[in-house]
Amino acid sequence: MTKVALCCGVGGTGKTTLSAALALSFARAGERVVVVTIDPARRLADALGVEALDNEPRAVDIGGPGTLHALMLDRKATWDEVVRRHASPGTAERLLANRYYRALSTRLSGSHEYMAVEKLHDLVGEGRWDRVVVDTPPTEHAIDFFRAPERVRAILDRSMLRILVDPGSSISGVAARAALAILHRVAGEGVMGDLRDFFTLVGAMSSGFRERAAQVAAVLGSSATRTWLVTDADAPDRDDLLGFLEELRSRRMTFAGFFVNRLQAVPTGPFPAERDLLAADPGIAGWTEIVAELAALPIRARDRAAAQRQATTAFVREAGGAPAWLVPELPGGVRTIDGLSALAAHLPPRPAAEGPTA
Repeated sequence: MTKVALCCGVGGTGKTTLSAALALSFARAGERVVVVTIDPARRLADALGVEALDNEPRAVDIGGPGTLHALMLDRKATWDEVVRRHASPGTAERLLANRYYRALSTRLSGSHEYMAVEKLHDLVGEGRWDRVVVDTPPTEHAIDFFRAPERVRAILDRSMLRILVDPGSSISGVAARAALAILHRVAGEGVMGDLRDFFTLVGAMSSGFRERAAQVAAVLGSSATRTWLVTDADAPDRDDLLGFLEELRSRRMTFAGFFVNRLQAVPTGPFPAERDLLAADPGIAGWTEIVAELAALPIRARDRAAAQRQATTAFVREAGGAPAWLVPELPGGVRTIDGLSALAAHLPPRPAAEGPTA
């Protein structure tokens, strides 16, 4: 069975980079792994040290023993793939040329999350991977990702499609005809024709959409799917993250723990004595003030490290207790596989820290 790892969290916490590092960690453990980002920001290619990513899995050279592939979701390309795969050639050709379809596949709110659901369905169904790692959008949109299967089943319900295509004489049909009449006057016959054609064509595919949506919902709720929440060590106690955790628990999804990112290392020294630095005055104006700032750096770093660990301990306790992986801050950020490797050493399948203060 293909396992799924979901990395979720608020924006700006390094979630995309940690998704790539997590995928690398499992690949280095011998698994066949694919990582997919549904964040439209193109940071994953940079983190993996490759020139570009697109909608198809691209191999990343990790030197074994497992394999790593990566892709960045292309919403329009995924819509087109779904249409070509699940509609007859004639229906697919008409649907791809439909103006309403082209607008929906590129601009409709929520379609990005649903296409991510379709891509996840394809990757899990291929049987090619031991694990699919998904970098989700920031928290408020990640919830949309989890709700997408339910929304699609409702939107593509055959009874709703039937009312829109052929309102009839029922009470709901009368209301639909009135709404369509207003839309017709505003949009014109050309747009209405495209709209009717779209719903007629997609209606032939609606059962397939709903079946796959139900299958993905089952995947998300499966014991083979694990969700990690990513937070920043400087601000682990974000209310929106705790709210998202409640969403996961209400859906009975498996919460695997926290990735606490950018943890300040505790400076250990040795550090030069302040008097020695003062004695080495190179004749720079303000040298005394410069030395005072240099001498304060280790103290500030120790204070920041202690505050991060205390805040993380309190946050994990408030969240009801959970495993926590403490991920160090890397100077200069991550741009290569070597940088990702440094982070991967602190992530699963390595066990979580003994405790947040470790």
